[in-house]
Order: sequence, then structure tokens, then C-alpha cells
Amino acid sequence: MPRFVIDLGDIDMPPEMEMDLNRALQKTALGYVTGLKFEKPIAIHFPWEWLGIVLRRDFDHVFRADREIVAGLGDVRVGKG
Repeated sequence: MPRFVIDLGDIDMPPEMEMDLNRALQKTALGYVTGLKFEKPIAIHFPWEWLGIVLRRDFDHVFRADREIVAGLGDVRVGKG
């Protein structure tokens, strides 16, 4: 099961460029997922607290993964340095 992290750390980037990059990465991930065949629908979450995307088999697993990611991020949030 793939997991990807892209952390640009302390690289300064205008907020609109950050969001453009976020959207491009989300589109890329979704583009690959569309090539997979699922018997049941999958759950997708686009978090507001951090940039990224979470996909799982159902929403219970999406929300659990989101809580785990946020807990692991600590104070790293969109707009915080």
C-alpha cells in the first residue's frame, strides 16, 4: 500500500503556489487511482488542516488515518512555520 510524503520544509512559497502544488499532487494521485478497479466505492478526504489527500476503503478508515497523520504532524500545519 503506497504512502507518499512530500515535505518542502522551510522553502518559502507564496500561498497560491502552495495550493497549486497541492492540487497538482492530488490530481496526480487521483489519476493513478482511477486506473484501479474497485468492487465497492472508496472514501476520499481532502484535509483542510494540512495539504494532501487520504484515500481508504471506507470513511471510518479515512478519519482514523487523518487523526493519525495530524497527531504525527505535531505543529506542522498549513500556514505555520
